[in-house]
Amino acid sequence: MVRVCPVVAAVLLTAMMQAQPTFRSAVDLVSVPLTVTGRDGTAFLGELSAGDFRVYEDGVLQHVTVVSHEPRSISLCILLDSSPSMASGRQALATRTIDTMLKALAPDDEATVLFFSSKVKMAMPWTRGDALKPISWLEWRLSLGTALIDAMKVALQQVELARNPLPVIVVVSDGGENASGTSLTKLVATRRQSETLVYGVDTVLPLSKWAPPVNRAFTDFLPELVGDSGGTVFTVRSPEGGEAAGNELIEELRSQYTIGYVPKLALDGRYRQLKVESTRAGLTVRHRGGYLATRQTP
Repeated sequence: MVRVCPVVAAVLLTAMMQAQPTFRSAVDLVSVPLTVTGRDGTAFLGELSAGDFRVYEDGVLQHVTVVSHEPRSISLCILLDSSPSMASGRQALATRTIDTMLKALAPDDEATVLFFSSKVKMAMPWTRGDALKPISWLEWRLSLGTALIDAMKVALQQVELARNPLPVIVVVSDGGENASGTSLTKLVATRRQSETLVYGVDTVLPLSKWAPPVNRAFTDFLPELVGDSGGTVFTVRSPEGGEAAGNELIEELRSQYTIGYVPKLALDGRYRQLKVESTRAGLTVRHRGGYLATRQTP
């Protein structure tokens, strides 16, 4: 039996501990969905690797450790404007778009639908894709008020109940807002909420006696709401356009890349800005503008 001096043993133990690699918990991993397009604006069809991306967090270059082009299961929260301005033809645009999106979901996806005017109403709770049934649009009643920001707050709360890794909110509206008591800056409270993609579907009709003009003070609000979440606004002018937009939106989510990295700085609860670039010439990358640097719930 070999005896080891306690001092030597302590030195050896310290050296062994320092030599072991350290790994931060997977909940520290920041995942960023990316929509990658070519010069013509269409989705890039090739395959990209970690070397094809650069990601900066608050201006500091990070090390990309994960790149995936596999579709992730979607949790789709649909916010449908039920204010009077959605009448006179806009209802047909909205319903066609929503029916198309729900039909395009996979069995492992899930969806919920909220109606909003001055108040928010749950039309359909979270439901798996393989259990979705056609919505009875006879229950869609228009009422006064357009509390778009308040509805967004409820949608973000619904996102907390979603089970899939890709949370998405789609706002189907004409862009009006005149009844909310919540400011945009107070909406996001958790990391999952900050990582939620937001899309808009702007229903547009030509002016006529059957389609009265919307209050112009509010018509630009939808792009502001989508902001730098990583989504975009689809403009729908006909039922056929709504079907095309619904299919294009789901297809975009299916074809996204996802990159992942562990931040160089420890999570501190603050909002951090993101910038992702492609090292390949001619490619454009759309992504959310940042995230709340808190630990994910396992």
